[in-house]
Amino acid sequence: MINSNLFIFLMSLYVLSLVGTIIYKKFAIKNSILANINYRTSHEEPTPRGGGLVFSIVFTLSIFFLYFQQYIGKDLMLVFAIGGLLASVIGYIDDVFSLSAINKFILQCLLVLWVIIIFNNSMEEPPVWISSFQYAFLTMFFLVWLINAYNFIDGIDGMAISAAVLILSTLLCTILFSNNGNNPTELLLIILALLVSCLGFFFYNWPKASIFMGDSGSIFLGYCFGALLVYSTITENITVFTWLVVFGYYLSDTTVTTLIRLFIVKKWYGTHRSHAYQNLARVLKSHSIVTNGVIIYHLLWLLPLAISTTLMPEYKFFAVLLAFLPSIVWVLRFGPLFSKD
Repeated sequence: MINSNLFIFLMSLYVLSLVGTIIYKKFAIKNSILANINYRTSHEEPTPRGGGLVFSIVFTLSIFFLYFQQYIGKDLMLVFAIGGLLASVIGYIDDVFSLSAINKFILQCLLVLWVIIIFNNSMEEPPVWISSFQYAFLTMFFLVWLINAYNFIDGIDGMAISAAVLILSTLLCTILFSNNGNNPTELLLIILALLVSCLGFFFYNWPKASIFMGDSGSIFLGYCFGALLVYSTITENITVFTWLVVFGYYLSDTTVTTLIRLFIVKKWYGTHRSHAYQNLARVLKSHSIVTNGVIIYHLLWLLPLAISTTLMPEYKFFAVLLAFLPSIVWVLRFGPLFSKD
């Protein structure tokens, strides 16, 4: 795809996402698809939810377009267009009708299984971690947790959508700094399409948010990041160490918070608002301060560490440790142990 056509393509996605969000917001208000106030919420007035359906549909349409224009292969279309649309629909059903935890878990497992089967069947020599039953099971477990972890960070205005923009931008940087000899064209097109689709929603979800992405956005993004992780590591364009660094804050917050709640809360699996970022947002009475703080942390700390895993791969374990350690300390200080809920 030549530069001028690529620019038109990306601008079209941005405009579709931007306009689509405006239209959907009116639809959600008219049909009372709202996130109402209760003891678990971090907002102060009913707000339209399910807005993630818009940028997920824009993205899946872009994948269909890229496939029919022969810029990406059939396996990528099946995973990111078909699988991505299913992930968003599952999330939207949960936004509107509230799926039970077990039903949502089963559907997430099926989504992840779809990714593993498609990529396993599309390769002549798939790696052992998706072709071997035992390792594939561990891969499934991690990807399902990634979907849930991303869902958990959608707790204050701008957090989940800014995370998507930061993660995708960082991945682009690491690919550009990489010199591994592989052709990343398909991967770059998918990342760019997802990034621009998210940007159209970004401004409406920024504090003070006028619309929430809901599970239709968070489950979709968690699914897409899991699929990108599998594909980029199979093609050796991005290493798993880079992925761990990029998700350094988000995985630390969600994983450590869950582990702490496992010991101090009887129904640890229930919905809550005791993540460190949620506690700080309440104490500071500002979503924007916390969201901006995480953005600055990512840009000044995680971004350089992610690039270092490409430029200095011999220090990749050290980079992962540095990416996780500050976030773990942060959660121990301001997470569930700090919460008064």
